[in-house]
Amino acid sequence: MQYHIKEWSDQTASLIAEDGHSLGVFESIGEAIDACCYDCLVEPEYIEKHNNYLGSSPTDFESSFV
Repeated sequence: MQYHIKEWSDQTASLIAEDGHSLGVFESIGEAIDACCYDCLVEPEYIEKHNNYLGSSPTDFESSFV
């Protein structure tokens, strides 16, 4: 089975199995990676980062694309 990690905007991370089932929420990406390696005995396939553009100001939002 393959696993990946999803990082949320509050810096927590979820370990997710290939079938989409969440195996847990962790305080950081490092903790999620450790859980994947030690509990599941594999390395995660990839790390997905979540960006919250709605929480930033319009100036910040525009400057990131200019």
